[in-house]
Amino acid sequence: METLTISELDATSTDPGAPAWDSVPSVTVPLVPVPIDAQPNAYIRVAWKDRGYGSTPAASMALARSGENLLVRLSWEASGPPMGEFPDACAVFFPQGPGPEDPGTMGSHAEPVTVWHWRDRSDVQQALPAARHLVASGPGVFHPATDARDLAANAAFDGTRWSVVVSGPATALAPGGRVAVAVWDGTNDERAGIGAVSATWTAVTA
Repeated sequence: METLTISELDATSTDPGAPAWDSVPSVTVPLVPVPIDAQPNAYIRVAWKDRGYGSTPAASMALARSGENLLVRLSWEASGPPMGEFPDACAVFFPQGPGPEDPGTMGSHAEPVTVWHWRDRSDVQQALPAARHLVASGPGVFHPATDARDLAANAAFDGTRWSVVVSGPATALAPGGRVAVAVWDGTNDERAGIGAVSATWTAVTA
């Protein structure tokens, strides 16, 4: 299991391009398709069985604290400019308690996970939140957290690569906890349980 150390940064580090991130340790998180057999919807299991998805192979992740907030910076290569019906998106999730052994299921009814979910809203005129505090109990089975907290997010796209910082309460991460990542390629119609997810958990140390 890969291990990641949390750094201390100031509030300006909510900018994914802030120079302070250059000195923060990061890890490359291998991603794999969410298992087709784990999809809760029979139609999805049939429609996507022979269709490629979850093609984002890896994402870079770094963690930092700023006051009482936890900052998560994710970065990954996009398959192309944002386009199509579905937005590019990413998420970091934290087990509630011990959590499931395999992060690929995105939790279960018995072992739900806390999710900080970001989606590209650059082409949407409505005032919809880019970042949401959710709970997942399986692939694509998302609902608002009962103690939902406001999340902040900033994103940058350089033509080939996304860099996103999502920040929220540091209490989301238990001491000695673990985190996992998911990425959705909107140009490939990926959404809900159809995407790429961490192959293993990443352990976090102070």
